[in-house]
Amino acid sequence: MNTLPEGMIGEPLPYLLHTDWIVTALMFLCVLTVTYVFSREKKYLLQQLKTFLINRKRSSMFDEGNTIDMRYILLLIFHTCVLLGFCAYYHVSNNMPSLLEKIPHILLLGSFVTTLGCFFFIKWILYSFVNWVFFQKESNSNWIISYFNLIIWLGIFLLPIILVIIYFDISSQNTLYLIGSSILIAKIALFWKCFRNFFAKIYGALHLILYFCALEILPDLILWKGIELVSNNLT
Repeated sequence: MNTLPEGMIGEPLPYLLHTDWIVTALMFLCVLTVTYVFSREKKYLLQQLKTFLINRKRSSMFDEGNTIDMRYILLLIFHTCVLLGFCAYYHVSNNMPSLLEKIPHILLLGSFVTTLGCFFFIKWILYSFVNWVFFQKESNSNWIISYFNLIIWLGIFLLPIILVIIYFDISSQNTLYLIGSSILIAKIALFWKCFRNFFAKIYGALHLILYFCALEILPDLILWKGIELVSNNLT
């Protein structure tokens, strides 16, 4: 009886981000979101950025009567959560590929996005409470506006970087530099805004460092180490 010769066992193709339909769909929605909001509220967003840079006090983006603007703001904050969640997803796909085999991709990415949304909400609560105790109402309001403005613009600047990472296959080291530099610049801008808003005198430098480390740096480190710990336990 003739038997056919056995063929070579094929090797599975490595996971590529641009071949994942979930990633492609999310990037398409992110581009669509930014384009849609900018087509309607470009002047408003640019004015908020200008207010942040020159430290000028203007009416709040959360004032009553701005319900339509509030919807756009929440949409852009969610857009930032999606992109930062993708950064965590990219880290996991590069360093813990076995985790992608155990957990559905959409569930893993969705958990990162949800975690970041809850993280920003908790930080908003913490900032509001601490500032309510130690600072004036106007300073507290200006800080919350600046905080959310920075989240929005971080997402806008991250979008082209994420697209380059996905579709141009750059090295993981260069990816780390691009994402890390964007987040670092955002932290420096937030630190400067914190100094201008709360500790404008030089003798408040120590209080500034304590405040910023306790409410900004420490929660970020806890979040990152928490994601790594959970991912390691799952693998």
